[in-house]
Amino acid sequence: MAYIAVTKASVRPLGGAIVRRFDAGGKVYAGDVVYLASDGDVEEVSAGVIGKAWPVGIVVGCPEGATSATSGDAVDVVTNGPVTGYASMTPGALHYAGDSAGRLSDTAGTKSAIVGFAEAAATIFVRPEIISLS
Repeated sequence: MAYIAVTKASVRPLGGAIVRRFDAGGKVYAGDVVYLASDGDVEEVSAGVIGKAWPVGIVVGCPEGATSATSGDAVDVVTNGPVTGYASMTPGALHYAGDSAGRLSDTAGTKSAIVGFAEAAATIFVRPEIISLS
């Protein structure tokens, strides 16, 4: 499994992205893949939650321009559309929520879910799929 490099300070939505605001349920970072927890907060996706919960999107905004947020902070999440700030993705390739919390991967892991596909080396088009590739 190869995790996709992310420059947290460069993560941002591009035109046409659908951005929703949620409360963080724990520590999250710009560029993290998150899921909607049962209490309505977003938390980092990991292999331990795939199958019980699914990716909702990617964190693109944290309080006051920071690159991280803690529990209770409001965060912006792209639920559909383009997000930039990554590196070395192959255009057209699918990308997955990986085994490690919050990480985007170019291959399916132990338990995985599709997050979207690469539009360019630095841009993913977020389009979560509710299927398990385990």
